[in-house]
Amino acid sequence: MLKYLLRRTILALPTLLVISFLAFGLGKCAPGDPVVNVFGEENYNTLDPAQQAVVYRSHAVQLGLDGPEFYFSLTTAVYPDTLWRIFPLDRRERLEKLIGQTGNWPAVKNYDAAISKTARAIEALPSSLPQSSRLRNELTFLIRADKLALVDSALSGLNAIVKEIPEATFSGSTPRIVSTEFHKPIAQFPELSRALIHLDSAAYILHTQKLSDRLLNPALHWHGFDNQYHGWLKGFLTGDLGLTRRRVEVWVDLQSSLLSTLTINFLALLLAYLIAVPLGVEMARRKGRFLDRWGKRSLFFLYSMPVFWLGGLLIMIFTNTSWGHAMLPSVYFDVQDAWQPGKTSFGDWWTANAAKCVLPIIILTLHAVAILALQMRNGVLSAIGEDYIRTARAKGVPEEEVYWSHAFRNALFPIITVFASVLPAMITGSLVVEALFGFPGMGNKTFEAYLGKDLPLLSAIMMVAATLTIVGSLLADVLYTWADPRIRFSKENG
Repeated sequence: MLKYLLRRTILALPTLLVISFLAFGLGKCAPGDPVVNVFGEENYNTLDPAQQAVVYRSHAVQLGLDGPEFYFSLTTAVYPDTLWRIFPLDRRERLEKLIGQTGNWPAVKNYDAAISKTARAIEALPSSLPQSSRLRNELTFLIRADKLALVDSALSGLNAIVKEIPEATFSGSTPRIVSTEFHKPIAQFPELSRALIHLDSAAYILHTQKLSDRLLNPALHWHGFDNQYHGWLKGFLTGDLGLTRRRVEVWVDLQSSLLSTLTINFLALLLAYLIAVPLGVEMARRKGRFLDRWGKRSLFFLYSMPVFWLGGLLIMIFTNTSWGHAMLPSVYFDVQDAWQPGKTSFGDWWTANAAKCVLPIIILTLHAVAILALQMRNGVLSAIGEDYIRTARAKGVPEEEVYWSHAFRNALFPIITVFASVLPAMITGSLVVEALFGFPGMGNKTFEAYLGKDLPLLSAIMMVAATLTIVGSLLADVLYTWADPRIRFSKENG
């Protein structure tokens, strides 16, 4: 049995690996910069891309985004294998587009350095200079330019504004200064002159030294194990899932909702099986009688009833009646009712909020009972017509023993299959039920992460759900072999 489970676990690992690719890729394919989403743009108080990169890299290290994305990258020969070291992401994307248009990485790199030099020179200008703010605005357009035509346009605008600086002509490496007291500060601008000459030269090289032929040559770059995906997967296995957009550790933000949802769903599932299994067997024993007829009608009614309608009905009953209010004085959860690990134990939280969990558990239980009881009834009726049942009856086995000892185990297969699908569904809980009562569970947490575009949190939820899916499948296999040992024998022997 252990050998079989080990083999099934090993076979399930590729599935989990593929899902991890999808979960990791979810954050990479989504729009926006993950570092900016967490730390904001207010941390960059300079237009110089090189200086921005220093601050950006320190934040990227905290999020595990300071390395290559994967073990390898497949590009063309014009792209260097160190392109992942360029920060921020919008700067890297801009340089990638320029490389794609020119095929000349050294020229693009030189142009990027010229932009940084020009940015430092413009930011060093005194704010009293009338052209200072206009130069900064035009520099912003130049920095964001990702096409050669846009580069030319922004560069022309920048040079036009510089020429408006009074009594100064930028020729050579230093400006010519007029001997008036008012224009003496312009003598401090030789750096801007040199920077503009370098920038004009770098832009000219972009146009004249194109190596487009190299764009057709494929290149495979191996980055090793020190990459973002490897670190992310290792963090998932060790519990270090990174930071959410609110700069909180993902696992710290997730564990309270996860444990809360698992608790009410486990209790609801336990109650549902305790009610549904004997009810389904008894309905099968009394096929066509009063219990079976009205049991099917009631179960079909529960199954077809929308969860939000049932929840709303129970809320009305327990909030608008004196006896209901006496039993459950409060049915809604508030924001401060969420469990906060470290401040209180989960047992204390459950004791304080158990009354508020009654209605969510009842709703989840009723919906599960409707499915499981009908499955159990049909399973028993299917098993009761088998030859071994007729043989047992012919031997004089009591009718109750026929149902509970002989037919019961084979009738479990449908509800075992249902159990395998119920376990992963517990991870996200019932969004409708949690929304009705404000329950601080995984359903609300998933919805909150979706609205907030919190991709690290969504990726973690996706991975946990995938893991529980595999665990549910393995548990179902164990229950199958318990219900019928012949299944275990046939699987273990080929």
